[in-house]
Amino acid sequence: MVHSSLSFIIIFFLFFFLIPHHNCSHDLSVSRHHPNPKHWPAGVDLVNTTCELCANASAAFRYSFCASSLQRLPITRIASFQGLAIVAMELAMENASETVQKIADMMNNGSFDHHGMAWLGDCMETYSHSVSALLNAIGAFMGKHYVIANAWMLQVTKGIRRCEVRFSRRGREASPLNKHNYDVLRLSDVVLCIIQFLEPT
Repeated sequence: MVHSSLSFIIIFFLFFFLIPHHNCSHDLSVSRHHPNPKHWPAGVDLVNTTCELCANASAAFRYSFCASSLQRLPITRIASFQGLAIVAMELAMENASETVQKIADMMNNGSFDHHGMAWLGDCMETYSHSVSALLNAIGAFMGKHYVIANAWMLQVTKGIRRCEVRFSRRGREASPLNKHNYDVLRLSDVVLCIIQFLEPT
């Protein structure tokens, strides 16, 4: 009888004091480890909060670039979490379109040899395809087809990285498109980050 009572006391102690329990009052939507942007309170600073969320999710993410880029447009101050992704894709598409024109100008100024011209031609094709891919990504995203939008964005980043690497392999100190490549890649990072919190688990 004493043995049974002692066993009961031990089990009682283990259950209530040593075994962790889920606290029903703990809101996972504001948990640092389980953020849920869908449940952010009204009035939250979407730009900075989103950029911080993404920076915490990846050491490679550039918070300062994210914040400065998204705050360029006033609408981002009142946009939804999903709206920030649309803004980032529109900015990336704008950048890609401008880069197509920049490459055309570079090819016409006669400062590149035939190898450089060939690489610029490849980058021109890459950026032209990226504009189309970004349009498709926006369409898929707006239709809440996040997995498809993610695939289009990955296609963009793959092409831009290939464009960057072509010049570095040539022995140049930096690609003449380095700034443009960087901007599109970092904007794509913003979109890819947001999508990962929207994809169904």
